[in-house]
Order: sequence, then structure tokens, then C-alpha cells
Amino acid sequence: MAPFPVLVHPFESETPRTTAYESGNPKAKNAFVVIGGLGDGPHTILAARSLSKALEDAPDLDYSLFEVRMHSSFDCFGNSSLRKDVSDITNLVRYLRQIGREKIVLLGHSTGCQDLMLYNKLSGVADPVEGFILQGPVSDRECIRHVCVQPEEKSVYEEALKYARKMATAGRLQDWMPRNYVPETLRSTPFTVYRFLSLADIDGDDDFFSSDLSSRFAAEIWNSLTKPTLVLPSAEDEFVPKYVNKLALLKEWMDLSPLISPLSDVIPGADHAVENPEAQKWYSKSSWRGCGSHIPNALAGIPEKDWCQCEPRVMIGSKSYPSAARMQLPGMSFFKSLFGNSTSK
Repeated sequence: MAPFPVLVHPFESETPRTTAYESGNPKAKNAFVVIGGLGDGPHTILAARSLSKALEDAPDLDYSLFEVRMHSSFDCFGNSSLRKDVSDITNLVRYLRQIGREKIVLLGHSTGCQDLMLYNKLSGVADPVEGFILQGPVSDRECIRHVCVQPEEKSVYEEALKYARKMATAGRLQDWMPRNYVPETLRSTPFTVYRFLSLADIDGDDDFFSSDLSSRFAAEIWNSLTKPTLVLPSAEDEFVPKYVNKLALLKEWMDLSPLISPLSDVIPGADHAVENPEAQKWYSKSSWRGCGSHIPNALAGIPEKDWCQCEPRVMIGSKSYPSAARMQLPGMSFFKSLFGNSTSK
């Protein structure tokens, strides 16, 4: 990655020395905020650079991009919680309003998606924004059990869950988990009993996107949406168990809430962090599907079935994927059709 400039924004929050980093036009009227996942912090998400460049190349949208250092950033997530993240995000949104930003869109990557789902549920407390984008939403519980835990670790992992539940019953949620109980791939990060259960146990506070959630609970989750939300899973996400059908799961979610944008789709060829350059290009560019007529037809109010008759395919590496989501930036078509660049209400 080449060097790039940012403008540093210290802001007040319960977390000491919380800071946001802005790239793009510092005089932009609107803000696009990227919230990372476990282990992330400012500048760890490579795709954010592509998104920032795409926003710079679309000056009519008048957005700049912000990345934020929160209580849970980098290796501190094991001693944190979604609620602490929401507190930091709320204070950033409040700061952005104070400096005159008119529209604010939040993009969550990975567990940042869980942050935004809780932000929605706490809409009476969290400051309102114009929309949400969920990139790479995955179940931490399913990932830990079926991806992180190796076959030889499964018995220890089951013991770890029993131990953590026992500690929770005794009211010792803030005690540290013994290191040998944590899967080796996560062992460099200390975990409290609370965060371990939140991530790894059924009905944990982080358990929003598991494929085995009851229909009642899934409906409760997605009915909590308060603003237009774009959902973009990754086609080749290495943190999603192979038995999960990503497209089918996305369609289930879309059926549960009218606020999930019909532009939602699976990013072709993308791994969890969208590090493939071709997938980043798909993720960031402003074209829609393949023939170029979809955006103007959609914005003109023409029904989707009449946009055109093409069935384009997308080649990423050596693989061919179905039509690239109905939009190809978490923003371009999404922003234009929903937010535009008019004054915030």
C-alpha cells in the first residue's frame, strides 16, 4: 500500500483518546464511516482505500471517508463489547454533526456489522444516521466452532464453553478466560468470560448472523432496522463455514425487512476483507450489473423487470459469477437513489 494522507479528528467519548481519521475531501458535506471487525483498526481494511478513491471520483456525492479507533480496536476486542463500540460510534456521529456533516452513512465490516445491528436496536439512544452498509456479515459463533477450532481442539473448546457458562452463573463475567481454553488461532488476544460467551455461545450478544437462528429471532433482528441498509456478503468468505449458502441466507434476511436494499448482493470473488483487487473494483465502481442501463432506468422509476434483458456474468480470476449485485459500490447507486446530495432532513 502506498502512503496516503489523512486528517486526524480527536473526539470525546467514554474511551480515552478516541480518534477518527478522514481521507478524501475534508470539506465534504457528508461522511462515510467505516467500522472494522475483530482485530481491525484504522487503515487495516484494504478495501477502504478503494472506497475512499471511489468517493473522491464522485464529487457530486460530496462524501469523505472516516476510519475510527475505538475501545475494541486492534487486539483489544477480547476485553470489550458491542455496547462499548456503539458508545464510541455514537460519540463519533455526534462529533460529525457538530462539525457540520449533513449526511452520515455507516459501513460495518465483519463484526463491525454486529456493531451496526446493535446501533439499530438502540436507536432511541444512538444518534440517527442516514443509512447502513453491512460488508462481510458473518457469524462469529459459527466461524469459531467450524473454522477456527481445529479437530484436535474440539473437546477443549466444549470444556471452555462449560467453564465460561459456569463462571457467568457465578457472576464472574469480567474474569479472564484461561489461555489454553481459547482456540489457538485466537490465543494472542486475551478474552474476558463475557466476550468469549458473547462471541462463541448460542444467543450470545454478538450472535446476529448465524445460519441456524430461529425464524422468530431472525425476524426480531432484521425487523429492528430503522434506516435503509445494504447487505454485501463475500462470495469466497473464508470465515463462513462451507455448509452455509450465502446467497440463500441473504435472501432470507431480505424477506424479513423492507429496509434491506434490493441492491444487496454477494460480492463476486471476494474473500472476507475484499482483498482481491478485482473484487475491490467490483465493490467500488459505480456501474450497475453489466449493460449500463440499470442505474438510469432504476432512478427513473422503471420496474426492475423492465430494466433490460441482459444476464451478465462477472469474471473474477478464473471463476464466473452471476450478475454483479445490482450496485457496485456501497454507495454509488445506493447513495444516489436513497440519499443523493441534498440537505439532510
